[in-house]
Amino acid sequence: MIETGFGFRLPPGRPVERRDHTHPNPSRWHWLRRRGNVTFVRPAEEIDDRRERFCLAIASVLRWARLFGVFPLSNLTAPSPDELQFRLLSPFIVLSALSVVGGLLVMIAALIRLQRVGINAVNMAEPIFFGTCTLLNLLFVRLATRWRDFMLFWARREEMFFARPYGAINLRRKVLVLALCIIGSASVEHMVYVINQAYNVYQESLACRYNVSNPFKLYGSLTYRSVFQSVPYHQFVTVYLLYTTVSLTFVWTFTDLFIMLISTGISCRFAQLNRRIDSNLLNGSESFWCEMRTHYVGLIELVERVNRVVGPLVIVSCANDMYFLCLQTLNTVEDKPFAINEWYFRYSFTFLILRTSVKLWYAADVDEMSTRTHKLVQQIRTEQYNDELEILRICSATEVSISGMGFFNITRKIFLTMAGSILTYELVLLRFHRSSRGVGEDLPCGYID
Repeated sequence: MIETGFGFRLPPGRPVERRDHTHPNPSRWHWLRRRGNVTFVRPAEEIDDRRERFCLAIASVLRWARLFGVFPLSNLTAPSPDELQFRLLSPFIVLSALSVVGGLLVMIAALIRLQRVGINAVNMAEPIFFGTCTLLNLLFVRLATRWRDFMLFWARREEMFFARPYGAINLRRKVLVLALCIIGSASVEHMVYVINQAYNVYQESLACRYNVSNPFKLYGSLTYRSVFQSVPYHQFVTVYLLYTTVSLTFVWTFTDLFIMLISTGISCRFAQLNRRIDSNLLNGSESFWCEMRTHYVGLIELVERVNRVVGPLVIVSCANDMYFLCLQTLNTVEDKPFAINEWYFRYSFTFLILRTSVKLWYAADVDEMSTRTHKLVQQIRTEQYNDELEILRICSATEVSISGMGFFNITRKIFLTMAGSILTYELVLLRFHRSSRGVGEDLPCGYID
């Protein structure tokens, strides 16, 4: 159905921002979005803010992430992004600090152990894991300090999609379903890890005939062997290290999930725009295409801001996933002494592959949706063309995608690129693994009660 009328009545209580002079860093698309000094506004539908606004939709997930020391932001459920606050004196900052300090402690202890026993292809994974996840946690703290301004910018760019004829899409449901699937699978993976590790400790106690009077001490001493080789054992240190492990494991999974949610929030808006353009391919109204151009450029600005704010998380997350994909691929050739080890490895490796693939797929969907806009515009007949439509065609020809700080863009092609890189690094890792056999192993049965 072709739209014929364009309203300019302002929705009650929603003033239109006419100038961007108050924004300190206007984007390079600023002049184009405001070309002709026209902003098209329609009467907004009655929408549920908590279901449709990205800030409130993702807050449903972020509020629980804070319990694991991630994203220490206060007042997350506030109805307006302007009420978000980053407080240095808050319990969430304390949890983040505990996670970061614990991660640094384990990383340093693991590096000291490597200096003592030597490095092989497997034992260097411990300092890499704790160091990288600690870095991710610090990046989330950095992001929390900028989240208020980021969400204010996001809210301005998505406001136009609450007006007719776009309608509601229930973004909160999409966010919650995705979060429940990823976090639920990660919870199962961590529980299986704990069972697997406890079984390994039990088997070692039988083989070495340990006189075990305190099973909790045995589990902590063998699980965090590198730490307790550097500091005396204490049960509170073990509890702290257990929380640190859970927190940083959650950070690793949550970073992938966060990138998925950010990508979903953008691609859904592109999908709304594409549906509207698809139903108006025969519309020759210049005012309509001026409105479409304004909305499309607004989304380009949003993607550019996302790349500036979230880019460090993207590049660290992709590097971390690639390393552990290589490591787990190497572990496929290793013999597993017990059946529980084999089942844990299969589930963990499968979950890592699926989680990384889904993250890249959702991030690449931004590029796919923006490319579809260009394909739709290309379908319009020559006699329907006008100046605004030509500007939209030129704008939509630019690459719009999630980027890792400009080093790479996430598109569908990244799957082949990543597969080739993994194969190359896997050959190097395999050669290093063979040359370092017998190096980097502790003396057996070294536990003393």
